[in-house]
Amino acid sequence: MTQAPDTLTLRERELGPFNHLELQQPAQSPWQHWRLRRDERDVAWLLFDHADSSANLLSSVALIELGDVLASLRRDMPTALVIRSAKPSGFCMGADLKDFRQLDNEADAVRQLVDAHLLAQQLIDLPCPTLAVLHGETLGGGLELALCCDMRLATPDTRTGLPEILVGLHPGLGATARLPDLIDPLLAMRMMLTGKALQAEQAHKAGLIDHVAAEHQLRPLIDDALAGRLPLHRRNLKGRPFRLDWVRRLAAANMRRQASAKADPRHYPAAEALIELWQRHGGKPDLLLHREIYSFARLINSPTSRHLIQLFFQRQRLKDLAVAKENRRLTHLHLLGDSEDGIQLAALAALAGLRVSVGGSTAGMTACIKQISQRTRNEEQRQHALDALIFDPEHHGVAVADALIDAQQTALEQRREQLQKLESRLRAQALVLSFAEPVEPLRAALGDAGRLLGLRFAAPSYGALVEIAAHSTSRNISQQQARQLVGQLGCLALPVSSQPGLLLRRVLAPWLLEAMLLLEEGISADAIDQAALAFGCSRGPLAIAESWGLGDCLALFERLHNERDTPLAEPPLILRNAVEQGRTSLHAKKRSHWKGNKGRAAKLNAEQADRLLLSLLNSAVRACRQGIVSDADMLDAALVLAGYFPPFRGGPLCHARETGHAAIMQRLQSLSTDLGPRFAPDPGWQPVTEETDAGQPLQAG
Repeated sequence: MTQAPDTLTLRERELGPFNHLELQQPAQSPWQHWRLRRDERDVAWLLFDHADSSANLLSSVALIELGDVLASLRRDMPTALVIRSAKPSGFCMGADLKDFRQLDNEADAVRQLVDAHLLAQQLIDLPCPTLAVLHGETLGGGLELALCCDMRLATPDTRTGLPEILVGLHPGLGATARLPDLIDPLLAMRMMLTGKALQAEQAHKAGLIDHVAAEHQLRPLIDDALAGRLPLHRRNLKGRPFRLDWVRRLAAANMRRQASAKADPRHYPAAEALIELWQRHGGKPDLLLHREIYSFARLINSPTSRHLIQLFFQRQRLKDLAVAKENRRLTHLHLLGDSEDGIQLAALAALAGLRVSVGGSTAGMTACIKQISQRTRNEEQRQHALDALIFDPEHHGVAVADALIDAQQTALEQRREQLQKLESRLRAQALVLSFAEPVEPLRAALGDAGRLLGLRFAAPSYGALVEIAAHSTSRNISQQQARQLVGQLGCLALPVSSQPGLLLRRVLAPWLLEAMLLLEEGISADAIDQAALAFGCSRGPLAIAESWGLGDCLALFERLHNERDTPLAEPPLILRNAVEQGRTSLHAKKRSHWKGNKGRAAKLNAEQADRLLLSLLNSAVRACRQGIVSDADMLDAALVLAGYFPPFRGGPLCHARETGHAAIMQRLQSLSTDLGPRFAPDPGWQPVTEETDAGQPLQAG
């Protein structure tokens, strides 16, 4: 059932001398990832068909095989070469990042890049016409391969882009020179600096694609292209001024301002490397191609790129946890209550095509409608989502729901009573997903507590991280179904143990508390948050506390303070007073200054910065030791993807490893001696052999 759309698409695609049936069988050719055949006109059709994968990746093995293919073509030159993908998903998703993880020094990276550039040049130098026929995702190295062809045709579903910047790199197979030479250099640089893809018509208008046509119209266009009858526009008039050094210098200055406003170049150096490369060598494409190799090799071995590539695989691991099997997809949710998280989940579900019955008041229904309208500008999509909402004050939808979403904001006893009342209507395999935290107090209300799981959004939006909290009697099948639901909503599922604060808030609580203790000591709130921003965080601890709600922070601190295993310190008086006074912020009100009397912003000293950072690292180790999350990689991914820890540092536990466990433990011990047991090193730390002065600040903040 799930294969039917792919087979239909394959049958409709123009594949030259190949037919769709043989493409469903292993390749009968000398190469694992390529299929080569000539048609009656002696046109060679080369299909990219990466083995054992649903998408094409330009791996090192695929590139080596492509070199063999080109060598065989040079021995018996065809009248033309057409390159296509055999995959329904697209032409090529780009380089295989697994290969990048194998490069542990710059010299090896240079050697591999030189070989790849020589291969690209061989394709360019073929004396016969070459044509790339694109569809679907054409990204990174896939687009760079297409740029080596004489002509490019595309179907309307094609997306072309160069997303290397998202993993701390710039293009490395010639696009830094070839793309600005083909289209408006400013657009080319914008594509490479942002990683944003162009739709087919946008790419055609820019000159990147020569013609866009539906699949059934491609054959005559291919014939015209190979016969030289296809009109091509290769006069890049917008590129001429940028051959002058001073014009590029002015444009580069503006690019630097825009890039540095989005990301600190000290933390994310790829944008600056790309701008410098183009500014210095953009007038000489051949030299630019040469210098691209060395620039890329330096970046691939930088900590930022290593950490961002690691994050890519961590994100993929979380996606795989939430893959929904077609025969187990949830189709109907029933919303009980109208908390903000519940409304967000209902809106995401309706937009994802699930039916949602909204129990309770009209206010909840109104909030769902408003949320859907805010989330999409597409009128058709909005109308489909609104049609999926059902106002159900009598809760009739419970009987047909795959999951009951508990978003009540009432007291515990009322919450339990309502769940107990509705459970009798639920189907045997239906889930009960609650935003209560922790969920253990609700277990006694249910006859079948194995279906109960907790939920929390790290940030309630498409693609957000969702913590799924399992208690001691949660069934495995229920956990799997909950993860699949999260995947259907387009979010990432993070399985955690049901403990106060779940994972994210539990790990962050000591950091937030230490920030409040510094505030109580007279350090300014701005200086505390600025230290976190300087470290690379998107927000400071006090700003995060305010976004959670000071009352919620106090309640969490008190629960963690009462734990037996390494309890949290006593909640600070400054927080209690703020909650009693009904304040929502710990930041002082801004005062106006005379223009000539602005003082320098205060900064934390090294010890204060260490107090902030080490409280967070110690807490992360504790959560891992307590089994709140499956492993260190998942904890790092959670903190980074939720926006609490800087991506370029790889996560708190990754940062701790690179700093050195022994140095951190000794510094924690020193702070524990001076400031009390809240800094005592957690038993989960694994010391290493390096030695350091116990009183030496880490300068980490």
